[in-house]
Amino acid sequence: MKAVIVWLILAEALAAGAQSGENVAIDWKRSGGVTVHGQISSEGLSVGSLMVELVTNVGRVSGSAYVAPDGSFAFFSVAPGGYELRLTGPGGAIAHRENVVINGAEQNLLINMDRPRSVSADGQGTISIRQLQHKIPPAARREFSKGVAAAKKADHQGAVDHFQKAVNYDPELADGYNNLGSSYAALGQMEAAAEQFQKTIDLVPDHNLALANLSVALCKMKRFSEAEQAARRALKRDSSLLKIRYILAVSMIAQHSDTAEVLENLQRAAPEVPQARLVAADILVQSGRRAEAVKQLKEYLRMAPEHDAARQSAASQLAQLQEP
Repeated sequence: MKAVIVWLILAEALAAGAQSGENVAIDWKRSGGVTVHGQISSEGLSVGSLMVELVTNVGRVSGSAYVAPDGSFAFFSVAPGGYELRLTGPGGAIAHRENVVINGAEQNLLINMDRPRSVSADGQGTISIRQLQHKIPPAARREFSKGVAAAKKADHQGAVDHFQKAVNYDPELADGYNNLGSSYAALGQMEAAAEQFQKTIDLVPDHNLALANLSVALCKMKRFSEAEQAARRALKRDSSLLKIRYILAVSMIAQHSDTAEVLENLQRAAPEVPQARLVAADILVQSGRRAEAVKQLKEYLRMAPEHDAARQSAASQLAQLQEP
């Protein structure tokens, strides 16, 4: 694999990180479907770091999102229809469930938790939302909100300052560390970013957003073995994170890992990272599989935006491969 090509594609394909509840940096959105925003009413209880899941009638998780400390959450590209909405805590304990219908663009959901209840967790006994989370001090909540506002304005240093104050007020605010890491990543400070993502994971081991962000940061730092481990953990929790499949593939390439698994992950990442097809084509050429490489390049040229910087080199490579 040509390292220059890999890192050019990596730099173009990846953003700095993602912030819980806001999707400020990494865009996890897929084309099509309905955008759904939600708010949890919880009578002052902390709901940050809980997860909301939309489950189909056959038990498949169609979408999942972490709840921000202010109780907000969002899903992107949801197919209209009926779902069971589940609110789960660390380890998958279910704190709340109800049926919802998604039937229109930019839909809003209000989940009423004003009267805390206990429900049966899947194989884990009975648990209440009060047992799952602690209260966030008002000062920490204010600083977190200011950090989110600063990040939206691309004031990343201001966001760092506010998120740092938030976790100083509340050292157990997992989303605060995750967002602090995202802001450091936006400033290009990857070591500091990785440290904050790890703090998030130390508090909430299944914090998928932090695991995904950590894999990106480690990959950019060329700590490929660690990036692979973080990416695998994130994908085990949510196999639909296609950009993280790309991170996994790049990390494996750098370690000269199994070509078949690399190609599988590149293929699955391609709908969100078209450049993955260029990496796949390069691997296939080196493996003597020219016809398959041609297919990858053609598909890339069919799907990639017209302004994509790699289109010209891809067209040139395709022409060379098709020469008699």
